[in-house]
Amino acid sequence: MAKIFNRGILVAGDPTSKGTISFDAIEFDKSNNISRARGLTVPTGGLAGFAVGCIFIDTSPSGVGTTLYINEGTVTSCDFNVTSTGAQGPTGYTGYTGPTGYTGPSGANSTVTGPTGYTGYTGPTGYTGYTGSQGSAGPQGAIGPTGYTGPSGANSTVTGYTGYTGATGATGYTGYTGYGPTGYTGPIGPTGYTGPSGANSTVTGPTGYTGATYTTETATLDFGAAVLQATGACTASSDIIGQYVYNITGTPTPSHCELEVSGTTVYGTLTSAPGAGDGVGIKVILHKA
Repeated sequence: MAKIFNRGILVAGDPTSKGTISFDAIEFDKSNNISRARGLTVPTGGLAGFAVGCIFIDTSPSGVGTTLYINEGTVTSCDFNVTSTGAQGPTGYTGYTGPTGYTGPSGANSTVTGPTGYTGYTGPTGYTGYTGSQGSAGPQGAIGPTGYTGPSGANSTVTGYTGYTGATGATGYTGYTGYGPTGYTGPIGPTGYTGPSGANSTVTGPTGYTGATYTTETATLDFGAAVLQATGACTASSDIIGQYVYNITGTPTPSHCELEVSGTTVYGTLTSAPGAGDGVGIKVILHKA
């Protein structure tokens, strides 16, 4: 019986180039896109002209699992991926088994064995389907943005104004005790002559000496905005014995105040002016001359 095919089919392919890649195109689809090809270099991604599902056989010594590739991109932008890790394709069709040869009729016992019937032609083994390509991994779901963390309140850098600590006032003079020295007690005169009984005497003995009186006075100094020096009036030759802050406007810059007396004027000088919109008032206590 003759063979179904006279000889094997030779498919040489059509030498083709895409980009910088040269290969043999073996099959085309009806839109003239390549559906099967082979070559030494797998086409790079992004080339046009390859059908979706196009099979490319890498004929370079690539090794196990790096020979068969499939286009999982589009006809305008290919994306060839190796198919060796894909699921097994369906088993090819098993060829037709020919009929069993005719067995000759039984006859008298004979030493002649009839010819064995012709064994039918075993059909060719069906084409083993391509190994199905492994589906592309689904895109990883985007990780939702981390919830917005509210801004942390900034630590306040403003320190509450520390009240101005006035300079320690000078220790005032210790006044005379009482009204000054007790006046001289005159000697007790001899008991007067007891005159004849008459009107009561109108003569009173002298009063003792009264000591000096200690008196103070106050001068007012007002410092505002950029004022560094203020003056107040006083009695000539008076001495400063103390001071205190009697008024604060706004939040003046902390400062020290230097005081002095010249003639009938009290001078006050700050180391730092209070600042715009701020002010300080100082009372100066003096021992009045």
